[in-house]
Amino acid sequence: MQVLHDTNVIFAKTGGHYYEAIDKTLINMKALRFFLVLTLCTTCNMAIAQTTQQINVAALQQQYGLTIAYPLSATASSDYNTGTVYVGLLKNSSTSMIANFLFTPSSRNFWHLHPDAEQSLLILEGEAYYQEEGQPKRLLRKGDYVVTPANTKHWNGATEHGACVCLTITELNDKPHAEQLRAVTDEEFSAGISAYNQVVQTDPELYALMQRANVDVRNIGQLDLKTREMASCVALTALGSSPQVADHARAALDAGVTPIELREAIYLVAPFAGFPKTLNAVEVVNQVFIERGISLPLPDQSTTTLETRHQKGHDIQWKLYEGGIARAMSGLPGEMGQQMADLLTDVCFGDIYSRNGLSLQMHELLTYVVLTVLQAPSQLHSHFLGCLKAGNTPETVVATVINCMPHIGFPATINTLRIITEVMETIK
Repeated sequence: MQVLHDTNVIFAKTGGHYYEAIDKTLINMKALRFFLVLTLCTTCNMAIAQTTQQINVAALQQQYGLTIAYPLSATASSDYNTGTVYVGLLKNSSTSMIANFLFTPSSRNFWHLHPDAEQSLLILEGEAYYQEEGQPKRLLRKGDYVVTPANTKHWNGATEHGACVCLTITELNDKPHAEQLRAVTDEEFSAGISAYNQVVQTDPELYALMQRANVDVRNIGQLDLKTREMASCVALTALGSSPQVADHARAALDAGVTPIELREAIYLVAPFAGFPKTLNAVEVVNQVFIERGISLPLPDQSTTTLETRHQKGHDIQWKLYEGGIARAMSGLPGEMGQQMADLLTDVCFGDIYSRNGLSLQMHELLTYVVLTVLQAPSQLHSHFLGCLKAGNTPETVVATVINCMPHIGFPATINTLRIITEVMETIK
């Protein structure tokens, strides 16, 4: 999908993410053709308005405070739309169809696709929602222009805050112009807007800079996309950046991360960065699950009870960190040192690491991400060795840390890499 904005930047979308920013002078011929066809059709559109107009456009303009520049001739069928939608057919030939729409607040068309044909959508007035299957819902504003690829399931409509006017141009062939699928549910319609999408609209230069950094780090190391997105979700959870967690949760699911893997990755943050940040992230991730039609609650992945958590936690901890932290805590008053050591064993390893859903190798790798965010030098030393014992290579750990740089910045990234270098010097 390609989106054009009222700025000097166009964002190209690949694989569910916006990666490149290019100058408008490089706008493709498809966009140019859209506007040329629209201009050429203006004269015949006026004739259509004179003979087929049945809608009181002036009253609608006054009611919704929008300019309706092209004719509306009928109310769109409720068989394929939710709410009141007005339509005017501007062109209908053997090769293309152009239509003018007024979507009243909260109205939208059904999920549908165009068999072997692209469709272009131009927002003329107001704001609109647009969503392709498997992608987050997007907010479009006046002047935004979207090309929907052939055979792509999608929907669009007005926001709950006001009406919108839009034009569509659909390529036609010997197949039906649209295949209607199902209504957009209220949950899908109400799902949150991508936090990054709002930045695209209001500050495209910052967004372009961020995406350049994202592309740069993805070219370092050999991490698979699943690991990259889980690491991003964990880093953002530890930072408390819940809106961005939602975007990367969607990307993680698109990359093949299972809902249970994603949930367990978020749970892992709790013993290191605290339960409040984890709860905030779980709330937004659950909303993403609801968007995707994933039933909640997810299946229980716990493997211990109050009676067994300590022993199982001890077994996992000793595999990676023989001796635990009892010696480091020995100077505390009374029995508190041993009690603190037991608390770590029970909560971190007995309650969290023992859960199904993630391998011990992935647990340790994602834990290292959290510690990088927290900038905990002592734990970064010991957990790098833990990562290696769990089966991670130094290259994987380093690539994972670098992957998080756009989220955490250079100082935290470089400090962690310096610690890794120091530890590697000691084990040569």
